[in-house]
Amino acid sequence: MAGTDDGVRIDIDLGEAEREAERIRTWLTALRRRHDLARFEYTRHVRIVPAGPTYSHPILTLGTRFTETEDLLLSTYLHEQMHWYLWLLGGPDHDPVAPFFDDLVRRYPQAPTWLPEGARSYEQTYVHLVVCWLEVEAAAELIGRTRANRVADTTWGYRWIYRTVVADRDPLCALLTEHGLYPMIPAPELIAAEAARRRAELDAEDEASANAGRRRTARAARGSRSRRDPDRVPARGGRSRG
Repeated sequence: MAGTDDGVRIDIDLGEAEREAERIRTWLTALRRRHDLARFEYTRHVRIVPAGPTYSHPILTLGTRFTETEDLLLSTYLHEQMHWYLWLLGGPDHDPVAPFFDDLVRRYPQAPTWLPEGARSYEQTYVHLVVCWLEVEAAAELIGRTRANRVADTTWGYRWIYRTVVADRDPLCALLTEHGLYPMIPAPELIAAEAARRRAELDAEDEASANAGRRRTARAARGSRSRRDPDRVPARGGRSRG
């Protein structure tokens, strides 16, 4: 009978999940002490979700998969940071891969567009040629090219992509260099540039709002009034009072 207490006890034990999360945090902390990761950390907010997926946005999230060794954890972390690098490099209205996306398609017209050989879609497969190339390059700077390539050769997903970026390192390097993606801009410099861009945008919006307010004030001083509501007081700063 539903709802009857039949003596079954069900417990939830999060101990293993906590231990796995702590392992990843300990390893990542050790990697940050051992290597100069700051220049590749294009986001400074990282969270660990045991048994969850790994992804870059909106918060760089590390699951417990792809973290079995320190080298694999490092490469996984760098991979997600490279997504942030492209996001910051392009800005909200520009995709930095778009100018040479067709070049990638022409170079690799038969690229697989499904896991585990490719990525999850046609577009993501070609974008990941860039992301994975940058990841391997960053890892090679930190742990050497042999170890970085070994991780790329043994990863579960993006198999064709990793084989391609390792085999075609030089021509892809030339392509990314031509379009300004490489050498990579150090994270502190790019983050500062993005902050300055946002401040400039906010300042421009404030100035536009102030100018609009001054124009309305000038019209009001000349006796201009709303036909719809002749007794309404002009709003301040371009916003209606409520």
